[in-house]
Amino acid sequence: MNWLALNFPYWGIFLLLILGGLGLPFPEDLILILAGHISYSEELNVWLIIGACFAGVLPTDFFLYYIGRKYGRTVWRQRFIRRILTPRRRVQVMEQFSKRGDIVVFIARFIGGFRTPVFITAGILKMTPLRFFLLDFFASLISIPLFVLGAYYLGQRFAEGAHHISKKVTFYLIIFIGVVFVAAIGKILYKPLERK
Repeated sequence: MNWLALNFPYWGIFLLLILGGLGLPFPEDLILILAGHISYSEELNVWLIIGACFAGVLPTDFFLYYIGRKYGRTVWRQRFIRRILTPRRRVQVMEQFSKRGDIVVFIARFIGGFRTPVFITAGILKMTPLRFFLLDFFASLISIPLFVLGAYYLGQRFAEGAHHISKKVTFYLIIFIGVVFVAAIGKILYKPLERK
């Protein structure tokens, strides 16, 4: 139980990525940013968080590809898929695939909302599983650390900046209070001199 509670953030990120990758309203990129922020703010191991992100992202990408490969163009008739892969978007994706299939799969990893239709289409058009996996894997090697480490280091910079600003504000506040104090003492001492 303690082990599960201790590792809950890692499991939470993993599950959110699985659900988001399958089309639930959790944008994958925001979850990756959240993972980086949590790893900084909760002092978690950022590399384990990145590992949890890979474990959540790659299987869902492959699952989308597999749906397209197994069911072919009949997938387009499913209501859930029709919402993601509208006829207009389907035409765009097919056109891009006919021109440059590998690049489209690679780039799709970086573009939310474009990923799902592209991965399903890669399966429909029978891209080999190994080719799809390698393209997705190498794109993930860039995109996942980029989002997670970016959020992690931004959190660190923000905390350092906030600490630096708070030190400066405290310094100037002490000076201000000192000046007010000296002015008040001066005023108190100056009044008796005026009466004389």
